[in-house]
Amino acid sequence: MYSHYKTNETSPLKVTPEDIYMQDAAIFAATLGLSHPWQITSVSFAKDAKRMDISVEFSGGSVLSCPKCGKEGNSMCTETECWFHDDFFRYQTYLHARVPCPECTCCGAFQVERPWSRKGSRFTLIQ
Repeated sequence: MYSHYKTNETSPLKVTPEDIYMQDAAIFAATLGLSHPWQITSVSFAKDAKRMDISVEFSGGSVLSCPKCGKEGNSMCTETECWFHDDFFRYQTYLHARVPCPECTCCGAFQVERPWSRKGSRFTLIQ
């Protein structure tokens, strides 16, 4: 890992590990199609094993609307899901997601869209 990048010969730009993490998280979030209220909470690499683990959470307090009637749903619980991709940035990747379980007072329970599971994404639900 580089401790800094040079912007020119006389003026180095200092980059902290936190900066690199934020850049990586932003790249991964964009690739996964994440936007508010989804956020990456951690990324870890096992370089020798060619494995990456990404943790994703749904921001608390977000408004969830029923896809059938449009009413605001209540989310009292969350489920933890694990998704797998065999070649995400050349790593076997496990995406660990804390997903809300919303319920509409009129229509009952409904699913929240998971951006990483869109058609063609190659992430597979394994747990």
